[in-house]
Amino acid sequence: MDTFALAVKYIPLVAIGLLPIMNPLSTVPLFLALTKRMSAHHKRQQALRACLYAYAILAAFLFMGNGIISLFGISLAGIRIAGGLIILVLAFRMLFSGEGEEASVESDPAEIKQAEIDFSFSPLAMPSLAGPGSIAVVMSYGSQIPQAHQMVGYVVVLAGIFITIAIAFLALISANWLAKFLGEHGIQAVTKIMGFLLTCVAVQFIASGVREFIITFS
Repeated sequence: MDTFALAVKYIPLVAIGLLPIMNPLSTVPLFLALTKRMSAHHKRQQALRACLYAYAILAAFLFMGNGIISLFGISLAGIRIAGGLIILVLAFRMLFSGEGEEASVESDPAEIKQAEIDFSFSPLAMPSLAGPGSIAVVMSYGSQIPQAHQMVGYVVVLAGIFITIAIAFLALISANWLAKFLGEHGIQAVTKIMGFLLTCVAVQFIASGVREFIITFS
């Protein structure tokens, strides 16, 4: 019973840690640009597929994380610090330039026939929703799962990812309304707030890794 209560407590914490780096609102302008000539049904389909692909990508990296650690001989503390540094760089970019990961997508929507191409996997799912920052966060969470409670730990992280993806889906299907309600400056303001929260998450990951290094060497 205590394990179940603890699991329920950690699920929202995982979602809160992942949400700022995924930042679905930063994907809204990209989604609007790529789907502006599509029907409402096709837009909803693209949003659903993008979210399903993003969930599959993050889940795959969650389970493959330990294998990658073993294969390359990387310590858990190293994964946490590296993940924290990647997230910190992305957070600073969001804070000081107002840009999320979607800025790295070089496709020019005006040059593409929107009605004929499926954008759900790339660039919407990857690198926009499930980019390197999101993958680093998921792998960092995976590295913190206790050996004695691995099954419960994976369920907790998967549930947290699901909540975050569900929020992303709601943001994408509400893209037209959000764009009108927030406006360009509103979306930039939310991105900067997400950037600050993301900085806090990154510092926590780095501090946790450094602490583990000190304990190991001492």
